[in-house]
Amino acid sequence: MGFLITTVVTAVSLWVATQLPTGAHIVAPAGEDYIVALAISAIALGLLNGIVRPVLVLLSLPITCVTLGLFIVVVNGLVLLILTLIPFTGFQLDGLWSAIIAGIVVSLTSFVLNRFVPG
Repeated sequence: MGFLITTVVTAVSLWVATQLPTGAHIVAPAGEDYIVALAISAIALGLLNGIVRPVLVLLSLPITCVTLGLFIVVVNGLVLLILTLIPFTGFQLDGLWSAIIAGIVVSLTSFVLNRFVPG
């Protein structure tokens, strides 16, 4: 049940990021619904956050310490850029700055939603 709640929170966070002028878009691949593309993107982002993000955080630890943790925002943007490389998700970004801004929006939205959602 926890995986489902986390996936829904991530999907809502991605949806919020696509609704704001952040440069993030969900374009459903041919034959898919927007909601299905959003759910696939949320699952793929959850997998990336579980597998790739810890490696990126570990590799960027020196610069993260120098910037007092602010480089984590760039790591979140890089994870979203990696998400755009997965072809069947339909998630698109306009560039690195769009990825960083969308990463901030997704992080803040997930934080707020996780405070209100039990589980």
